Amino acid sequence: MGHNASSNTLQSLSDRVFHHGADLATLNQDFAGAKPSEIMRFTTKNAQNPVVFTNFRPLAVAFLHLVTRAKPDIPVIWVDHGYNTPETYRHIENVVKLLELNLRTYSPKMSAAHYHAVHGGIPPLDTPEHDFFSRTVKLEPFNRAMQELQPDVWLNGIRHDQNAHRKNLDIFTQGNHGTIRVAPMFHLREIDVEEYVYENDLPDNDVYFDPTKGEEHRECGLLLEK
Repeated sequence: MGHNASSNTLQSLSDRVFHHGADLATLNQDFAGAKPSEIMRFTTKNAQNPVVFTNFRPLAVAFLHLVTRAKPDIPVIWVDHGYNTPETYRHIENVVKLLELNLRTYSPKMSAAHYHAVHGGIPPLDTPEHDFFSRTVKLEPFNRAMQELQPDVWLNGIRHDQNAHRKNLDIFTQGNHGTIRVAPMFHLREIDVEEYVYENDLPDNDVYFDPTKGEEHRECGLLLEK
């Protein structure tokens, strides 16, 4: 790949691979045809404090399996907004045990029951009320996690075929909180991920609901944060 990594003990910006001044265009070009496992090996070798974000949506278990095979103890950030289906909560318990995840759960400062009592149910999409709802139940806990953990790399499972916004991203992109987002499965198709789940005999989550998206093709908001 043509990138000789500096030691992870070197802290100066010039010695680090992952920072907002990094040549991400060259990285994306070099790794465009790489396997997800190769991207993971490079990332874990060069990241100083990587974290994972997951919502345990359908097929997310493939990404979690891939990442934890490369770095078993990586912190896994999950925002429990309180609106998950019972099937999703049971799936999470199963996957945490199966993959021995280093799960870091962050919850909104206002519970789902509290929000419902004060503000009513989930607001209609594309309204100021829904923007407030999304900030309350997902963005604030996520930002709190990033501030507490101070990662240099944010690993996520996004793919180019999920929606129009993600199609224009890449494997290595600038993320919020000074991070570099790394998406090792970015160039895979949905069928590729389904095959990964099948070949590794992984449990999947088929009954999933994200109250901040409403529709499958919508962006949840985390990738739009600056």
